[in-house]
Amino acid sequence: MTFLAYLFYFVAATVAPIQRRWLATKNEGGNKIDLAFKVSFVAAVFILILPIFSPFQLQGSYSSIIMLLVVSAIGGAGASVCYFTAQRHVEAGVASVLANIYTPITIVLSTLFLNESLKGLQIVGAALLIVATVVVSKKHRIGRIRYDRYFWLMILNGVCLSVLIVANRQLMKITGLTASIVLSYWSVCFGLGVLSLFTRGKTTYTKKDLVITGGLKSLQDLSWGVLTF
Repeated sequence: MTFLAYLFYFVAATVAPIQRRWLATKNEGGNKIDLAFKVSFVAAVFILILPIFSPFQLQGSYSSIIMLLVVSAIGGAGASVCYFTAQRHVEAGVASVLANIYTPITIVLSTLFLNESLKGLQIVGAALLIVATVVVSKKHRIGRIRYDRYFWLMILNGVCLSVLIVANRQLMKITGLTASIVLSYWSVCFGLGVLSLFTRGKTTYTKKDLVITGGLKSLQDLSWGVLTF
């Protein structure tokens, strides 16, 4: 089951970014915050199928749950806006590597707040990701130690994602798998919805594009959630 979970994650985490990159190169997409909100909403609707397979059980301190959902909304909304803004200008493979900068940041945050840490060899793997980030980002270098805004947006996406991961991991410990994933999805959707109220313009993608993108995103995030649990 663990092997199948990893296989599911690698397939979903490969297909979803490629599809989003293809969509971004096909059409500029209009308002990126509106795009992120609508894709997130579609994904949140798809994820409502999860309670059919695993019971939704809300337990633990409500104040702690609300606090973690607020953190999830901030981290998830920030990550989505950064990713959708930069994806048209960053190749899918490069974007995937840059986004993985969340790994060493998550190690630090989980050690500080969750009392979870990695073994030496796993830390070496995280260090290799940092090296890979430098290697693949040559196209975005505009000076010896300077990079363009799209590089930094992808890095910020990874930072926000690490915040989301740590909050979700703690939420899983309190409420279990199903409640944590469903509540986290809708909290991120709510955060993006609030941001979209303060921006002008709409996305130019069709409903079909949004449904496909949101569906693949839900598979990618669900596979990640199962592994995190």
